[in-house]
Amino acid sequence: MPFRPGRGAALAVILFAFPVVAACAPSPAAGAENGDASGPAEEEVSLTPEQVLPLAQALLDQGMVDEAEKIYRSLFLSASGEDVRIEAAFQIGQILVFRGRYREAIHYFVDILNRKPDLPRVRLELARAYFLDGNHRDATFQFELLKGGALPPEVIANVDVFLDAIRRGKQWALGFSMVPVWDSNINQASGSTQECIDTVFGTLCRPLDDKASGVGVNLGVSFDYFKRLSQDWGLRASTGFYATEYGARKHDYRIFYAALGPRYLWASGEASLQPTFRKRWFAGKEHSEEYSLDLEGREVMGRFILGAAASYGRAGYNDKYWDDLFRAPRWGVSLYPRYILDDRTFAQLGLSFMRENTREPAYASDSWTYSLGFYRILPHGFSVYLEGSLTQARYHAPQWYVTDGNGIGEAARRDDIRGVTLSLSSTRLEKYKVIPALQYSHTRSSSNIRLWEYERNRLDFLLNLKI
Repeated sequence: MPFRPGRGAALAVILFAFPVVAACAPSPAAGAENGDASGPAEEEVSLTPEQVLPLAQALLDQGMVDEAEKIYRSLFLSASGEDVRIEAAFQIGQILVFRGRYREAIHYFVDILNRKPDLPRVRLELARAYFLDGNHRDATFQFELLKGGALPPEVIANVDVFLDAIRRGKQWALGFSMVPVWDSNINQASGSTQECIDTVFGTLCRPLDDKASGVGVNLGVSFDYFKRLSQDWGLRASTGFYATEYGARKHDYRIFYAALGPRYLWASGEASLQPTFRKRWFAGKEHSEEYSLDLEGREVMGRFILGAAASYGRAGYNDKYWDDLFRAPRWGVSLYPRYILDDRTFAQLGLSFMRENTREPAYASDSWTYSLGFYRILPHGFSVYLEGSLTQARYHAPQWYVTDGNGIGEAARRDDIRGVTLSLSSTRLEKYKVIPALQYSHTRSSSNIRLWEYERNRLDFLLNLKI
């Protein structure tokens, strides 16, 4: 039979830092030997933290939530072992969820996972707290990680119910980021100082742009709104603005986009079709405008999550010379499957194709991009993402170029661009809903035309605001 203490026992545990007073009735013979027949003697018995935990649980079973919470908070603040304090923090989090104080509960669950990230039951409660708090972005991420966890099938099925509810219920999402950035080669210069041609009049040379390095700021704001019109259909609106500003204005870059179109939902996924407008600025001047039709979809199949996208558009340029060369229809498709290895790790593949048919065939190209990345949650609240990529661009027609021997050659350009990206973040550094992250990327381009070869390093200090 479970032990069910009264209110007095609970208060005794709190007041005496886990000692309790127990009534011990000695035998009549013992009382006679001591010359004391006044009745039972009181003896103080100390309970260990491990013995107090069942007492608090018994109070919860009786509906005495306030008393149980006091015990758990005392245990959490005590010098008890880590397992006891983790269990106390977990129970406090659940009590806070019961009280509707979801954001406070989230802090307790996150603190536990910072200490021991391999606790799927805690991650489940964290995901549920995010969901109840209306933070659907973080709830989705945690629920999807749980699909690789050691949880019973009925719990995984319930996770799918939550994910479906998030897809159907979210109304809007606001994103904001501010990123100090350092770039070793903003203009993607080859590093050569000049380009020379041998002629009958001697060697003629022209200077090439030097590598431009600098420190700047990336700023991003995005807004996504979903208006559900029926159980499975709705209207999705998206808009955003991104800017990269450097000290030298000639390297500044800005882009604005806006999209509106239908969105279809089903139990395990979604798809949206959006006519989209994009406008770009370079060096503070209008550069190009693009109209496109974008299709996006996502399907959740157990641990396997398949994302796909396709687009068709046409770009025009504000500068007539650029427009005569580069105005083009373009289309592309991409797949980005993700596989959840466990409740802390996933692997993500990327495969995309882009065709751009410029007016000048020498600049028209087909590009394939392949990528492979791994994400892992580490102890102490850290998480790391490592990705390698390869882009192969093949141009449709030959062009004239200067050879290494100061001559003139003709060839269709072929570029191979390799990249590696490493991102590191920690929830322990979160302050005012801002999570900092450090991201390093290295890019190297090799080409059969020397002018298009370059190497680039970039360091981003991301500040992501959770809204």
